[in-house]
Amino acid sequence: RSESWRRQKLESLVQQFRKGALELGLPVIDSLTPIQPLVVGDSRQAMAMAARLRESGILVTPIRPPTVAEGSARLRITFSAQHEAVQVERLLEGLAGAIGETRD
Repeated sequence: RSESWRRQKLESLVQQFRKGALELGLPVIDSLTPIQPLVVGDSRQAMAMAARLRESGILVTPIRPPTVAEGSARLRITFSAQHEAVQVERLLEGLAGAIGETRD
């Protein structure tokens, strides 16, 4: 509670991610929390994207039916105050590559 810098840093990371994701045309949901869902739609594509990111050392969790509605599979991206801005940039680059590869 006494370290408000952690909340401020976390808010900054989330804003950085959302701005970058929107610039890349990634389908973000209107959420300002440290958990940023990225709707992919297709379960196989969500799994493939998560696997590609994992190969790059980036851990995101694919969420698929029945946890979410059919056709709304997503990646669950979770930020903490331990993350750095450079890691958010790396995530955005990885997402851009992963979404491009899985659409081919």
